[in-house]
Amino acid sequence: MQNSTLDSSFVNRLKQILASRYGKGLQVRQLMDLAELSAEDVFTRGRDLHIPIRVNGSILGTAVVPSADDLNAEKRQGVAQLVRMVLEPAMYKWYLDQKESNLLELSKANLTLDNVALFGEDPLPSIDEILSDTELDLNEGLATELISQLIHLEGRSENTNKKVALQLHEITGRWAFVPFNDIKGQLHSAQDIAKMGAMTIFVENVEKLNAAEQELLMDYIAEERSSEEPLLITSSAVTLDELTRSDLASDLVDELSVNCFEVDRAPLTTQGLKEVLELFFMKDSTIDA
Repeated sequence: MQNSTLDSSFVNRLKQILASRYGKGLQVRQLMDLAELSAEDVFTRGRDLHIPIRVNGSILGTAVVPSADDLNAEKRQGVAQLVRMVLEPAMYKWYLDQKESNLLELSKANLTLDNVALFGEDPLPSIDEILSDTELDLNEGLATELISQLIHLEGRSENTNKKVALQLHEITGRWAFVPFNDIKGQLHSAQDIAKMGAMTIFVENVEKLNAAEQELLMDYIAEERSSEEPLLITSSAVTLDELTRSDLASDLVDELSVNCFEVDRAPLTTQGLKEVLELFFMKDSTIDA
């Protein structure tokens, strides 16, 4: 049976950040009694801050930050945003693993599934709404070492570009996926980016970056980066030729062209896309060229 517990590496990393940034601890509750929950996004019980973890409106559990009554409203919002950024994708993956384990056990017992309700079956969305059902195979033999810490996605659909970015993020097993626009106000130097750790930063519509933002990203990729530092995934609905005529600096366009992936030419199946991405971007890919 697959391990059906929440990946402790994600939780431990989150605990470290909460402790260093806010001086607070963290408890994660799964399979909790939904009657305990408030309708509010964030609520307090006694001195503790409770943060429900939802995917498309469905509750997978809650995060509890003990003794958070001394945090002001701004810091509470910052804590909630950080917790959700990490735990929403991690707990959704845990849910999928749990569902697969349930199916395997039922299969071993030779039970018919007509009248069996699996844990979390309803009302959670199908995996297609985030990635696809076949992504359960992504945990088997994944390569994690990238040929570059900057990958550019070129495709006409912003939604498809983001799905491919999420696929890359999942393949590399990084601890969080966050849009650049959500954190750029906190990033003032290449060192600020590096300190974010092994996460994925998604820069959507790269052609809209201003001069300072372009310089920030160029400073980050100017040095060789380790797998313990952020992966930058940029995307654009326009071609590289069009980017050369945009307001992007020519040296940034040159960097984007080195590891550019044409999304519209990629395989339609999740497994096919996974294999192509590993072939293109993983140093230790086991896929034959």
